[in-house]
Amino acid sequence: MNGQKVLPVFYHVDPSDVRKQTGRVGDAFVVHEKQFREMPEKVQKWRAVLTEASNLSGWDSKKIRPEAKLVDEIVKDILKKLNYFSVSSDFEGLIGLDARIERIKSLLCIGLPNIQIMGIWGMGGIGKTTIAGVLFNQISRKFESKCFMANVREESEKGGGLVHLRDRLLSQILDESIRIETPYIPHYIRERLQCMKVFIVLDDVNKFRQLEYLAGGLDRFGLGSRIIVTSRDKQVLEKYGVDHIYEVEELNNIEALELFCKYAFRQNHHPQDLMVISGRVVDYARGNPLAIKVLASFFHRKSKLDWEIALQNLKQISGPEILAVLKISYDELNWEAKNLFLDIACFFKGEDINFVTLILDNHYSVHYGLSVLVDKSLVRISRNKLEMHDLLQDMGREIVSQESEKEPGKRSRLWYHEDIYHVLKKNKGTDTIEGIFLDLSKIRDINLNPQAFANMPNLRFLKFYMPKLFGISDMVCKLHLPQGLQYLSDELRYLHWHGYPLKMLPSNFTPENLIELNLLYSRIEQLWKGKKGCKSLRCFPNNIHFRSPISLNFSYCVNFKEFPQISGNVRELYLRGTPIEYVPSSIDCLAKLEYLDLGHCTILESISTSICKLKSLLKLCLDNCSKLESFPEILEKMGCLEDIDLEGTAITELPSSIEYLGGLTTLNLTGCSKLDNLPENLGNLKSLKMLCANESAISQLPSSITNLNELQVVWCSGCRGLILPPSFSGLSYLTELDLSCCNLIEIPQDIGCLSLLRSLDLRKNNFEYLPASMKHLSKLKSLDLSCCNMLQSLPELPLQLKFLQAKDCKQLQSLPEIPSCLEMVDVCKLETLYELPQSFLEFGTEFMFTNCLNLNKSACNKLTDSQLRVQQMATASLRLCYEKKFRTPHGISICLPGSETPDWFSYQSSGSLLTIQLQQHSCNRRFIGFAYCAVIGSEEVNDGAGYHFGVKCSYDFETRTSCETKSDDRICYLSAATDNMDELIELDHILLGFVPCLDVSLPNGDHQTAASFKFSLYNASTNNPIGHKVKCCGVCPLYTNPNKTQSHIYAENAVTLNEEFYNDYEYHDKASTSESGRSDNKEMEPNPKRICRE
Repeated sequence: MNGQKVLPVFYHVDPSDVRKQTGRVGDAFVVHEKQFREMPEKVQKWRAVLTEASNLSGWDSKKIRPEAKLVDEIVKDILKKLNYFSVSSDFEGLIGLDARIERIKSLLCIGLPNIQIMGIWGMGGIGKTTIAGVLFNQISRKFESKCFMANVREESEKGGGLVHLRDRLLSQILDESIRIETPYIPHYIRERLQCMKVFIVLDDVNKFRQLEYLAGGLDRFGLGSRIIVTSRDKQVLEKYGVDHIYEVEELNNIEALELFCKYAFRQNHHPQDLMVISGRVVDYARGNPLAIKVLASFFHRKSKLDWEIALQNLKQISGPEILAVLKISYDELNWEAKNLFLDIACFFKGEDINFVTLILDNHYSVHYGLSVLVDKSLVRISRNKLEMHDLLQDMGREIVSQESEKEPGKRSRLWYHEDIYHVLKKNKGTDTIEGIFLDLSKIRDINLNPQAFANMPNLRFLKFYMPKLFGISDMVCKLHLPQGLQYLSDELRYLHWHGYPLKMLPSNFTPENLIELNLLYSRIEQLWKGKKGCKSLRCFPNNIHFRSPISLNFSYCVNFKEFPQISGNVRELYLRGTPIEYVPSSIDCLAKLEYLDLGHCTILESISTSICKLKSLLKLCLDNCSKLESFPEILEKMGCLEDIDLEGTAITELPSSIEYLGGLTTLNLTGCSKLDNLPENLGNLKSLKMLCANESAISQLPSSITNLNELQVVWCSGCRGLILPPSFSGLSYLTELDLSCCNLIEIPQDIGCLSLLRSLDLRKNNFEYLPASMKHLSKLKSLDLSCCNMLQSLPELPLQLKFLQAKDCKQLQSLPEIPSCLEMVDVCKLETLYELPQSFLEFGTEFMFTNCLNLNKSACNKLTDSQLRVQQMATASLRLCYEKKFRTPHGISICLPGSETPDWFSYQSSGSLLTIQLQQHSCNRRFIGFAYCAVIGSEEVNDGAGYHFGVKCSYDFETRTSCETKSDDRICYLSAATDNMDELIELDHILLGFVPCLDVSLPNGDHQTAASFKFSLYNASTNNPIGHKVKCCGVCPLYTNPNKTQSHIYAENAVTLNEEFYNDYEYHDKASTSESGRSDNKEMEPNPKRICRE
C-alpha cells in the first residue's frame, strides 16, 4: 500500500475473536448485517479486512499492562520503523535546495522497477548531506524499508570498522538486531534483502571498500530500490559504477546573500548601511553554505565598526571550523597530489592548464594528479584554466604557513610580499624553499646580497613580477644587485624576473631543468658565459641548448640586437620590442616553436623564408614592425599556423603562396597602409574565420572570398573606395561585417542570404538605398547606418533587431516601423525627420533624438507626455528580467528637443535640486521604480565643445529612527548626445528616464522617509562633471496598476521578482483602493507644478 504499514492494537478485545468474528466482535457484526442488509458486500469486506489484520503482529492490551507501558512500546516501535534520525533538526527555511532536489528526483526515476544508485558529489561544506537528508525525509516513506547511514568515513574508522557499520545498516533495514561480525552476509539474509524495496543513504563515503561492504552489488536489494551516496571523491563513485553523479553547485549570489542574512541578521534582508559589507563577505564565501553560515554567525550582533574591522581579517574569521571540514579531502591525498595542490593554491590558481602541466610535469605526474584533485572537488578546470575555491586556496596556504609559524624562510612556498621581503632582506633562505612568487608593486626597493639564493638549492619556481606594466623598465627594477648575483638553483623550472637588473645570469647556473625564462624589461645582454667563452656582443651565446621545451621571454630588452642562436627545444619565443633587424635562416632549427612574437620590433626589415620550416608554429606576431615591407614566400605547406598578425606593418603585398597556410584561421592586416590588394587565391584558405583589414589600403575584396565557408568575421572599416564582390553567397557562417567608412555606393542585393549575421556596420558610406533583402537577416541584432549622407530611406527592418543607429543621415526623412525586439534607437541630428511611426510609442527602451530639430511637437509630446507609455516600458523591462532574458532590468532613456517637464511628473522643481517627503509605508509592494526628467538648455552644453554628454542623478534617502538620520548616495544616468566632438546642442532638450526598483536601494519602509535628488551634467566620454546645472527637473514614483488590467499584467511579475530574488527590503502594501477601483495611494502625495522654459 504505497509503502504504508499496518500496526494492529487489540484494545480490550481478544485477537481470536477478531480473526473468527466471534464473541463481542461477532455480536457487532450481527447488528451491522441488519443495518446494511442492502450492502452485504461492504460487511463482507470488513470481515475480510479484520481477519487479515488479526494475522499481523500487533499489541494485546490484555497482555501488556499498565496502559502507559502499552503506549510507550507502541511509540518506540513506530519511531523505530520510521527510522527516526537527525540528519538535520529542521529542514524548514533551507535556501536554494528546491531546484537541486527536483533535479535529483528526476534522475532517481522513483517508481521504475529497476535498481538505481546515485552519487551526490561536491567539496566539503557545499551541502551534500543536507540535500541527501531532505531527499530522505521526502521520499523514504515510499519504500518498504530505509536507512540513513551518516558519517560513513568517520564511523568506519572507529572500533568495529566496516563490519560494525554493515551490521547497523542491516539491522535498520530488516528491523531486527543483526550481528554477523564477519565480512560475508549469510545466504538467508541475502534472500530477504533481495525481496525488499529499500531506500538507503550512505553519507560521506571516501573509499571504494566502504561501498563494497555497505551496498554490495546491485543484486543485493529488491527491484525498485534506490541508493544515494554522498562523497567528495568522484573516482570512488565512478569506480563503483553509480548510475548518475550529481555535482552540487555553489549557491548563487542571491541565495548566498539570503542565507547570510538569515544567520547574521535573523531575517531575509540586510540593514541598508551594511549592504556593501554583506556583499563582500558573501563574495569571499563563494557560495559555500558552510562558510556562509560560519561567517554570518560570527557577524551576528556585531556593530558596523566591528564589521569593518573584521573584514580585514576574513581569513582568520573563517578559521578552524571551515578549514577542518575542507582539510579532510586534502589529508586523503598521496604525497605527490598534496604537493600539486599546494603549488596550485600558492602559485598557479587561474593559470592555463597547459602552462602548469609543462612547468610541473617533471616533478609530478600532473595529468593524473589533476584528475585526482578534480575528482575530490579540490580543483576545477574552466575554460582551460585551473580554478580553486577561495576557501580551498586559503586552506592550502594555511597548511604551508604552519610548516613554520614564525620563520617564513623555513616554509616550502612563499607568496606574501612581507614574508619574501623579510627572507631576501635578511638572507634567511633555506633548502626548504621551493617557490617564490613576489608582486614587486607591493614592496620597497631592496639591495640583494650576491648570495641571496645560495641557501635555496631546491628552488623550483622564482617569479618577480609587476601586475601592470607601462612599458617603462625602471618601474620594475625594485630588486637591485649592486654586487652581482653568484647563484641560482639548478632545479629552477620557472624563472620569471621582470626588470632583471644585471647583464647576464650567474655563470655557474646550469638551466637543464628550465621550462620558462621570462626576463621582460630586463637589462640582460647575454644569458651566461659558455664553457668556450661567449662573444662580447649583446646577444644570446651561441648554441644554447635546453633539455626540456622552454618558453623564453625577452620582450623590451633593448640591448638584444640579434636573433638568438638557440636549440629546437624552444616552445615560445617572445622578442617584442627588441631592436632585432632581421630573422635569419637559422630559425629553421626551432622545430618545436609554437609561438613567435616579434611585435613592435620597429627596426625589423626582413624575415627569412626558412620560417616556413617551422611545422609546429601556431601563431606569428609581427604587428607594428613598421619597417617590414615584405612577407616571406611560403615555400611549403604549414598546416599548423593558425594566426598571423601583420597590423601596422609596411608590407605591400601578400604572396600567392599564402594558400599553403591551410590551417590559418585569423589574418590581421589592420593599418597596412601600403597593402592595396589581396591575392585572388585567398579563397583557398578554407579554415579562415577572421579577416581584419581596418584602415588598410585594400581597394577590392577578391571574388574568391565567397569560397571561405568558415569565415565568421570581416572587418574592412576605413578601406576607402572598397569594391565588394557582386554576391555574398557562400558566406553562410558570417556573423560580423564592418564596412564602415568605405565610400560604398551600393551593397550586394543578396545581403539577406547572410542568415547568421548578428552585427552590420555601414557607417559613413554613400549609398542611397539598402537592399530589401535585409529584412531576411533573421539573426541581426545591431545595425549602424550613421553619417550615411546620401541615404534616403530604410527598408523593412529585421524582426530580431535590438540596436539601430542612424545618426546624422542628412537626407533621411522618415523611419520604418520598428520591430518589437528593438531596445535602442539613436537618430541624433536627423534634421529632416518630422514624424514618428506608431511603433515608436509601443516598443523600445532607449531613444536618442538629440538635435532632431524638425521633429514635430505632436511626436515629441507623444513620447514625453504619456505616463502610461513609460510605465508599460518599465513593466516590460522588469518582465524580461523576470523571464531571465537578461540578468538585470533595463532602464529607460529618452532624449529629444523640448523645454518643459511633462505634466505627469508629480514632483517638479526649477533648477537641479528636488526633495520629496515620503509618508509611512511609501516603499510598498507595488513600487517598480522612479521616472526622472531633466531639461537641458543649449547654452549649458555648447561651451563644452559638444562632447558626448549625459545627465547624472544622484539621490539619497533619509530614514529617521528616533534621532538617527541615515543617508546613502546612489546614482542613475540618462544618456543624451552623439559621439561627434564638434557637435553642438542647438535647442533645449528633455532627458526622460526610468530606473527600475531593483536598481533603487530603498530603505526600510516602516519609518518616515525623505528622498533628495540632484541632477547634473557630465561628460559621458570621461565620466567627469561639466559644471553646469539643468534648467528644471522632475521625479515620479511608478507603481503597478492595482486594477490588474491586461496592459499591466506583467507588473505582478515584477513584484514577484522583487520578492523572490531581491529580498533586500520589507515591502508593506497598505495602499487602499476606492470603490471605483482607483488606488488611493496617499503615501506619496503629488505636488504637480508645471515648469516651463521659454
